[in-house]
Amino acid sequence: MISNFYATTESLARTLSIDRVIALYELNSENAIFDWQDDQLVLHCLLDNKTDILKFDLAQGEVAIRANKVSKSNEVIAKAIGCKSHYRPKVLDATAGMGRDSLMMAMLGCDVIMQERNFAIYHLLANALQRLKDSPNFNSSFIQNIVLQKQDSISSLFTDENIDVVYLDPMFPERKKTALVKKEMRLFKLIAGEDLDADQLFLNAIKSGAKRVVVKRPKGAPLLANKKPSHEIRAKKFRYDVYLT
Repeated sequence: MISNFYATTESLARTLSIDRVIALYELNSENAIFDWQDDQLVLHCLLDNKTDILKFDLAQGEVAIRANKVSKSNEVIAKAIGCKSHYRPKVLDATAGMGRDSLMMAMLGCDVIMQERNFAIYHLLANALQRLKDSPNFNSSFIQNIVLQKQDSISSLFTDENIDVVYLDPMFPERKKTALVKKEMRLFKLIAGEDLDADQLFLNAIKSGAKRVVVKRPKGAPLLANKKPSHEIRAKKFRYDVYLT
């Protein structure tokens, strides 16, 4: 996990409250460098001793296509969080990450609070959300449903927001190295590290007073805190463990 971050310009360094580097050749295995590319915030990293870039984009590509077509009937996540014909829950996404699931829930009509504790991930996500709000390709009224907070959810019992659903999608340590793991996810884990406290976050969520806790897991992944869900909802590559509290 990388925790040393720098910026390529003085203005960006001031905005992020980090130091500036003279040039990208200062990039090494122990740091990462923020930069602008066509008004998009990106993060230069070393992966397998090669320079690569981590960036988030919610306004283009497959994510945007899926978001613009989202409905209660075609998104498994809608069933998992308890959407009804005339009801949309208020959701706390306590592991916001790249923001994709939060976007789907917002486009379904839910009010969504996103919490992200990692410094770099938070700023990449904040930039992606701002560009999304400025995009003419999305219904701005739905995008306004999203609030992003720089917050470590594990330190909170989520009691101040009248939350209906706490949504968790924690990372788990890889059991083995595989070429099938997408480069984007490898870069993400390089920056964010492992969610080694996922069990505690889950137990806090169960005690939070929310009506429902939803945990997104890869197929075959163990239950968080070894706690059996009220029910599970299966998708093609993953499952939702649903806990009714």
